[in-house]
Amino acid sequence: MKCSKCGFDNAEDAIFCEKCDWKLTETYIPEMKIGRTIFSYIALALGIIAIIPIILDAVPIVAVVFGALGLVIGGYSFNLPRLQNLPNKAVPMAISSIGLLLSVVAFIYGLSLLV
Repeated sequence: MKCSKCGFDNAEDAIFCEKCDWKLTETYIPEMKIGRTIFSYIALALGIIAIIPIILDAVPIVAVVFGALGLVIGGYSFNLPRLQNLPNKAVPMAISSIGLLLSVVAFIYGLSLLV
């Protein structure tokens, strides 16, 4: 009997897979981990939104607020691919680190303009 999880050919009278210990009478449905990298793009967008008021010499409170939001989401999204063991974690981590860097710059510079 073929295992639905790992594909190993087991004996016909086996109850559990000899390779992965999956119950052979149950169908394996893989867990969906797609879509969680959206937080990396959100962190990048928040970083860009936070840096725009600094570039345009506009209201610094906008840079502080969006910079703070970018710091929170960026810190979360930077660690998320590593904790989920995603196969290609370099791209989401790089995107979120750029957003995190922009958020830090906007937050600190916006605070310095407010004081």
